[in-house]
Amino acid sequence: MEVNKPFRNYEPLPPQLKPADPIAILVADAVIGILLEALPDMWIEHIGSTAVPGLAGSGIIDLMLVCSPEQSDTVTIALDSLGFQHPPPNDPLSSIPMVRVASFLYEGKSFLIHLFILDRHSPTVNQIRNFRDRLRLDPAFCSAYQDLKRSFFSKGNLSTAEYTRVKSEFFQKSLS
Repeated sequence: MEVNKPFRNYEPLPPQLKPADPIAILVADAVIGILLEALPDMWIEHIGSTAVPGLAGSGIIDLMLVCSPEQSDTVTIALDSLGFQHPPPNDPLSSIPMVRVASFLYEGKSFLIHLFILDRHSPTVNQIRNFRDRLRLDPAFCSAYQDLKRSFFSKGNLSTAEYTRVKSEFFQKSLS
């Protein structure tokens, strides 16, 4: 008998700039709730552009699950049972060892989910939090990030890998 999983197959879309969607925060909360039912001892946060009110972005819900290395097998088993998958081989995310992807249906609309699984001792955890919080609290920084995205998309038909590279460079510069 097929078990009904809350998360569906991930079908990546070409990168696109979408206006901020206030529903994204509700979607993230719903996804986090489902994940915490299966993984009650984990810490999960909404990160990325959809976690910043008013910020345009790709519309993908980025989440960060923080755990210890000893918990990684438990996390992987739970995510598989819920319907999360590894990114497709041609996706830039496929080079990241601990990332899972899925789509989630919320009020009749499908949302793509990227779930980054990080070691609780990794400095990346606080770097991601600080980046998200700076976007939320610093209008000039948020505007610069949004301008970068608008500039990228104004160039036309660019790849997901190129979009990821441009965002990563901005992120890395923000750390210095």
